[in-house]
Amino acid sequence: WTMNFSRLAFDHVGIRVTDLDVSERFYAKFGFIRDPEEFAPVVRACGLKHSSGLRIHLIFNGVPDPQGNVLMDLPVKRPGYTHAAFIVESMSDLVHWLEEERITITEGPIQMGHDRRIVCFIRDPDGNVLEFNEILG
Repeated sequence: WTMNFSRLAFDHVGIRVTDLDVSERFYAKFGFIRDPEEFAPVVRACGLKHSSGLRIHLIFNGVPDPQGNVLMDLPVKRPGYTHAAFIVESMSDLVHWLEEERITITEGPIQMGHDRRIVCFIRDPDGNVLEFNEILG
């Protein structure tokens, strides 16, 4: 048996957060809104959807860590998901919008992948990393 990837689609990424309201407001700036069918307070999960079809789940059981993001900020690099990546049409438009929203760019914009794309990184209120890519050519 082999996985038929032509029929497989990415469903969502789960992002652990400490405060659902703060995180929901942050992700709403990017166009994500609560999906009432994906709100499960018993398991502390809240699905957000975007008009493009992208979905994320906020897992709101996080405990703040004074050391920061344990996957990204500590010298010992532990296994785990490090970031979610999104494609944008214009990096310059995104950078301008991030400046207007006072969202700090933590790295980039820089060209990567043999000049295949321009990328930049930001962090959400809990220090989770988000990557944005403009695909070139």
